[in-house]
Amino acid sequence: MLNVIQVAKYFLSKDEDGELFNKKLVTMNGRTFYEGNAKLNKFLHMAQNVYIAKTGEKLFAEDLYAYDNGAVAPEVQEKYAILLTKAVKPELPEDIVDFLDKLYVMLKDAPLDELIEISHEDPEWVKKHTGYSKREQRMDSLMYAEEYRVQYSDVLRLMERMCG
Repeated sequence: MLNVIQVAKYFLSKDEDGELFNKKLVTMNGRTFYEGNAKLNKFLHMAQNVYIAKTGEKLFAEDLYAYDNGAVAPEVQEKYAILLTKAVKPELPEDIVDFLDKLYVMLKDAPLDELIEISHEDPEWVKKHTGYSKREQRMDSLMYAEEYRVQYSDVLRLMERMCG
């Protein structure tokens, strides 16, 4: 199993011009944050959930947390600026690279508000987003594997049809 920083670095390495994962400040749902940081966290959320739907296992070990603008990997959120400066493509297994590349292509043109809406459709986010402490906001996405298989069945079919 990977760690969330490896997956984040992989996605960051795909955005060679820094357009997608940027430092543009935006305000949504009463919060101001880097647009690129939020997008990266939504990519991580989708990667985790779709991987669970596909394999029944987690892609990365760390849990996500239900914040107002969707699921977040706190370690990535907090280290975003540092990760941008050190976005070296990590060595990953070929099947994981294929999976992440396809997901990147599917999500790269999605506006932030759509990515947030997708994140808000996760039943575990819905259940946990009203928590008031980090412990209450910790998401256990693996327990929704069967539901994710149904929820992301179209995504999985599309990924299977995409050229490698």
